[in-house]
Order: sequence, then C-alpha cells, then structure tokens
Amino acid sequence: MIETFTGGGPGRPESNEAIKPTDVTFYKLGGTWDMVFRDGQKIGTGNLDDDALKAIQSKLGVFTTNPKERSIARRKLVRELYKRFQQTAPEKLDVGEHLSSWAKTKDNKEFKDFAHGPFIPLFSGDSSHLDSPVTAPMFCTLVEKIIREPDRPILGGQGTDTADIALLGLFDVFTFDTQLAPLILAGANRSHLEPESDAPGNFVDLARLTHIDLPPGAYWVFQGNLHKASDFVKIDPTETRKVEEQMTFHSPHRTNERIENLLEHGRQANWAAREPIGTDHVLFKVTPEVIYDILGSIFTDDLGNQNDIPGFVMGPIHDSRTKAIIVAAHSLGNVGNETRFDLVTAAKEGKLIIDVSRTLVSDTSEEYAASLVSSNRSPSELQGTGKMIISAYKLNKTLARALATRAILEGRDQLQTQELFTNYARSRKLL
Repeated sequence: MIETFTGGGPGRPESNEAIKPTDVTFYKLGGTWDMVFRDGQKIGTGNLDDDALKAIQSKLGVFTTNPKERSIARRKLVRELYKRFQQTAPEKLDVGEHLSSWAKTKDNKEFKDFAHGPFIPLFSGDSSHLDSPVTAPMFCTLVEKIIREPDRPILGGQGTDTADIALLGLFDVFTFDTQLAPLILAGANRSHLEPESDAPGNFVDLARLTHIDLPPGAYWVFQGNLHKASDFVKIDPTETRKVEEQMTFHSPHRTNERIENLLEHGRQANWAAREPIGTDHVLFKVTPEVIYDILGSIFTDDLGNQNDIPGFVMGPIHDSRTKAIIVAAHSLGNVGNETRFDLVTAAKEGKLIIDVSRTLVSDTSEEYAASLVSSNRSPSELQGTGKMIISAYKLNKTLARALATRAILEGRDQLQTQELFTNYARSRKLL
C-alpha cells in the first residue's frame, strides 16, 4: 500500500463541491495523450516536437557514423536542450483551463476542479526520444523547480514508451530521503483526440491525487492505478491482456494502489508542511552535463540478451570510463562461470558491480551456488579484498541504474553504494 506523508492534515479530502484546487506546476513532457494524426500515424506536435528535435539533432551533427563526432554532437545536444528548457515560458492559459477542454469525466469532474497553475510545454514529441541527452536536461529542469518550490507538487504528461525507464526512477531515487513535494506523471494509450480515449480519466485522476499527501518521490497515474516509480513496468501497449487485473503497466511487487481507494482513505494533503533540502544534499550537485556523463559511465548487461561474452569483456567491463556495471542476471541473480570471473575482476578494480534479476518479479538471493551475491554481498573470490558485489534486492535494472547514478555523483564506494540500495529498498517496502 502507498502510505501517505506524515505531515498531512487529518482525515480524508473534502467532497468535490468543497475542494479548493491545488497549486501545482504542470510540465508537458511529450507522449500519445496530446498527439495528432499525420499520414495516418500519431505524431507529437507543439513546442520542441518530433520534427523540431530531429532538426536540432541534424544541425548539431548527431547523425554521423563517426563515434567521436557523434559524442561531441550529443554533448552539444544536452546543452542546447537545457537552454531551450530554461527559456520555455508557461502557456497563457492556466493548466486547469488548458486541459479541461477534454480532461473531464462522464460525471462532470474536470481537471480544473482539482488543480491549477502554470502549464509549461517543455517537450511535445514521442517519449521514445527520451534517451540520455534528452532525459538529463529534462530531469535537471524538474529538480531545479522542486528545489525552488518544495511545497508545490509537480505534475506532468509523458508518453508511455519510456514512462517506466526515463524520468521517474531518477527523480524518485534522488528525492526519496527528502520532504519535497512529489513528481506525479500521467499518460494515455490513446490521444485525447481519439474516440474512447483513456487520457481524460488519467489526467483527472492526476489532478485529484494532489489532494492526498503522497510521500516524497515519483509516481505514475494510469487507468485507475497509482504506481510507484520504484515498482512498475510496461507490459502490453495494445491492452489486449490483463496481468493481475492490470493492463499496459504493472507493479510486479504489488506496491500499486487503486486511486479510488487512496482518495477515500488517504490523508488530506498539507503541502505547506513540506520542507526544503539542505545545501549539502546531492540534488545541489545535479547539472545536465554531469548527469549525462554519469549515465554514460553506467553499462547494463542483460544476460537474457545472450550477447557474446568476449564482446562484453573487451568492451565496457574493462573500460576506464565505465564506473558501474548492472548485470540483469538469471533467476535470483545467478551467472555463469565466465561472467562471474569477469564481474569479480571488475569489482576488484573498484567498479560498482550491481546484481539484478532479469525476471519480471525481480529479486536476488544466495539460494544457488551460481548466485553472484552472498550473505555478506561478496563472492568467495572477493573475501579479504575489501571489495564486494552490490545486491539490488527486488529492484529492477532501471532503478539500479538510477541508484548507480546517485552513488557515482556522491562518490560512494561499493559498501556505501550497497547502503544506498538498502536504504532506498527499505523506504519503498521492497526489502
């Protein structure tokens, strides 16, 4: 169950008739929910849309087969997008007025009944474009906002393609130990321009949830569920099959909550109780280029891909630029002999080696001799070396990457990184 923040007011929220709209900041971050049709296909349109992003990438030289030139171009893209995000002004219309032309339910509940504030169109393209050069400056823009206004929830609309792997995990990992207001995003399988769209219901729910005192972190609103960033994955883009009564998105460890249940039993929001962070918090070290560089220093190897081991060994595992290696291993974190040898070698070099299960309902343990972790988180080959393998527990590879990003930024060693994983997993009821 998603617990409510302890600083909230007593009792449940007021009835719809008595509700005062919550002051929020809304960011458009792309996605199907606001797409139009062109040549029979859905495409993003608006400020910094699909066409505009491609034009910028072309101008900066991203589309080249020369690795060095592409690396330079991608770094320029980070700076260019950050500058554009900083210069993006709010729309003239308040978010409530902007969205309520379509964000309304059959029982006449509208977005503007529950939330209002500036509508800032950062990005209008397909969320499949949210790789590191786009995600890093976008993440930093949201972080800067929440630092300036710790008592004002950030809402947004993002695409479903990367909802579970782009912004939410990073924001959750970097704010779980604060008292900042949360980031709550929503999306849709169908544009609000399409018949029987799921967008109106999702976005009204998004606004309604601002009246519940959600703990710090990041959340995803979809088809009547509130998912924690720490525990949700995309499972079916066609909505043809249910998994434990959920479609499109799923919380493998069942930490999701039905929104109606939260609205009925949740603690009434008291955003004024939220507190700013101290200047020693890691969030003050966040910059677009730093986050981009760190993301580039983390390598994820999913053993389910069955890539050739020599290619892995000769590549990132011994590259001095690689700071962390996330291994989506088999079963409860099991690996073969060659992979184990390579990862132990990398751990001896001081790299952060993080053991994750590649399964949907992820977990790691020492049940098998092939397990990469043991009771003291170190294989026998590392005994007495002061080095260790880090267990991700029930966290997936996306959250492991986000935590590795924070660990590298904070300059943590292997033991300190394990402590970060432990504290985060406990805070999210995943340990």
